[in-house]
Amino acid sequence: MQNATLREESFYGTPSGRVCVSLLGERLRWFWPELANQSVLGLGSGGAMPYLHTLGDSTTLRIGACLGSGRVDMALQHGQTCVVDPAGLPFEEQKFDRIVLVHALHGRENPLTLLRSAARVLKDDGRLLMVVPSRLGGRARLRRTPFARDAAFTRSKLRQVLAGAMLRAEQWDEAVFLPASQACRTLRRGRRMDIAGKVLCPGGGSLILVEAVPDIYSALSLPVQLKKGWFARMRLPAAGMAGASRSGKTP
Repeated sequence: MQNATLREESFYGTPSGRVCVSLLGERLRWFWPELANQSVLGLGSGGAMPYLHTLGDSTTLRIGACLGSGRVDMALQHGQTCVVDPAGLPFEEQKFDRIVLVHALHGRENPLTLLRSAARVLKDDGRLLMVVPSRLGGRARLRRTPFARDAAFTRSKLRQVLAGAMLRAEQWDEAVFLPASQACRTLRRGRRMDIAGKVLCPGGGSLILVEAVPDIYSALSLPVQLKKGWFARMRLPAAGMAGASRSGKTP
């Protein structure tokens, strides 16, 4: 995981990387414009650290949690960093107001392990925000960026995964409609491309952003058999009642 962090450092230290952070930072602030006196946890191979400083102000507590093992060398302004086990985040329950996941899911990793850990440390009225590549060609357009190795999703798959962690998707957004090599040349160019993409090609963004809230009922499926039995009891008489009615006897 240390090598992944170093690759992210090398990208985010380039002009394209800085434009990418600015573009996505604007979208993150669209979800969360006001975070004064709140606590924000960043989860990812690099603790989502390039993006945490775009959120909140000097009163916001920011903690970047690097997943896996290895040394975290990147400094975080007005915040702290640590290395954590994805299956057991070392924080007390319901500690954070906001959690943002960037570069948190790779390859064939089971996303439920991390999401359930994140849901445990999220407050009841808290919100979680994921940034992931779109399965519809997203990773191909994100070559030469750290997003190219992240796990890709569709919106329906994200809803399913979030529900398994007792989280409910509430708001959606998308970004980077053209290859990152073009979209991240300048901030102005990237903004114009995203605006045009949302108008001309909705659903075609390379990155999906989804905000979710705790929902203990989201993972509960409807008991269809019990539902059928309930309807059967309401519509059909119990055994023996029809014969008793014909014979004039009361049950």
